[in-house]
Amino acid sequence: MEKDALIYVAQHNDLIGASVVSELERWGYSRILTRSGDDPDLTDERAVARLFEESKPEYVFCFAGPHGGIIKNTTYPADLIYANLRIQCNIIHNSYIHGVKKLLFMTGSCVYPKECPQPITEDCFMAGKQEPTSAAYSTARAAGIEMCFAYNRQHGAKFIPAVVTNCYGPGDDYSEDGHVLASVLRKMCLAKEKEEPSLTLWGTGEPKRQFMYTGDIGAAAVLIMQKYDSTELINIAGGQEFSIAELARELKNVTGYKGEIVFDATKPDGAMRKLLDGKKLAKLGFNETVSFSEGLAKLYADCKEGMRP
Repeated sequence: MEKDALIYVAQHNDLIGASVVSELERWGYSRILTRSGDDPDLTDERAVARLFEESKPEYVFCFAGPHGGIIKNTTYPADLIYANLRIQCNIIHNSYIHGVKKLLFMTGSCVYPKECPQPITEDCFMAGKQEPTSAAYSTARAAGIEMCFAYNRQHGAKFIPAVVTNCYGPGDDYSEDGHVLASVLRKMCLAKEKEEPSLTLWGTGEPKRQFMYTGDIGAAAVLIMQKYDSTELINIAGGQEFSIAELARELKNVTGYKGEIVFDATKPDGAMRKLLDGKKLAKLGFNETVSFSEGLAKLYADCKEGMRP
């Protein structure tokens, strides 16, 4: 990417979008397309077309679209598939129409099959059935990956799909709709504040998840746009892997919560393991800079700040 290129980061106020903007600024990219407040309604075809027509971005980063944990995926599957399909179609198609040089389309690891070899390599995409609890969201995001491939084949576009491991960091969604780490952290902070003797979490505690700090994900995304010449699928993988039970113990250590952690096995676990292979990314020279303990301390400080009256 040229330093004077106009770059559009879709949904730049979201966790990953904000990390991409910060990394671009660190590299000295000065023409980053942001609007005061939020993006226009990205599900609105005309609004997105107008954005591209007026601004004419040269490079696009896109992780836009609603997403969340098991509760959100099982409660609002229709909302998730509808909004994500519309947003992806609008951004990818307008990137083609308006001659975007390169687009990075990022999505979560649930696009991979529920049952596949670990760590998950990029060739596992579409090699089996997806996890049922997130099937609506993951089907939409898998369609975004296929849309990138289709525009590359038919129109010679340079649209790169990337699968991102579980991210965390300041500014995360701490509600029950959010992903597991931030959501459990807030529940634990509240349980500690109320001196509750126990905290109940969904599932058996056995599923394993890989967690990568959002700043490192932003750095990986920018590196891919700078150095990755292929349009094949690439994983943004790194961080540490924990079972949900192990994660709960880590969070107890950070928060100082003394109560018992109870797992409700009548609730769904989701996929049992989603460890991504990061060899492609490593070949680009990527190295993480934030350890899990350091990242967790930053997340905890941010969560406490957000809970203050």
